[in-house]
Amino acid sequence: MNTTLRFLQQENARQQEENQRLQDELDLLREYLKALSALENAADQISCEQEFLPLLHKILYYALSLLDATDGSVALLDQKTEELVFAIVRGAIEDDLVDFRMPQDEGIMGWVATHGEPTIVNEVDQDWRFSPRVDMLFGFDTQSMLCVPMRIGPHILGVIAVVNKHSGAGFGEIDQSLLSILARSAAFALSGFDEGVTLHNRPA
Repeated sequence: MNTTLRFLQQENARQQEENQRLQDELDLLREYLKALSALENAADQISCEQEFLPLLHKILYYALSLLDATDGSVALLDQKTEELVFAIVRGAIEDDLVDFRMPQDEGIMGWVATHGEPTIVNEVDQDWRFSPRVDMLFGFDTQSMLCVPMRIGPHILGVIAVVNKHSGAGFGEIDQSLLSILARSAAFALSGFDEGVTLHNRPA
């Protein structure tokens, strides 16, 4: 009898924890979608990058939380120099990586920028496209990566990337779909700037 009661109590506690976890995920998803809606609704009203970049910075935060990722970045394509420029960075090396430039065809992010296609790489050291330069320069350890392009039609505006899950698991198709929604909304808002976003101003 005591064993049965103890089992029921443990099972009840487990179910309560699971329900709380699901509720937390649902709340986070709602916040993410709310932020995306704000970006979409404000896209035709945003008049300067000082309004746009902080909003995108906030949404990247929600994306990282929702996808259980430790780090993430938004790199914009500088058409004049043919480089990807890290405009927004969240994570361990954000102070070092903001404004860092790399050739638009370098690494996995460069492949996405060149081909305009999203990609999931859950073992980067096994992928020929991976460039270890950022890891080596800033003492980072990239294990897995999800990258999606920001594009308007055939025009690539940049790349959004998330790196390494807290759990150590790999990224999946649902993660890619959620990040792609952000990329489409960001690209639409970004396309409203005739001269593009200045690539040396860090958001507040």
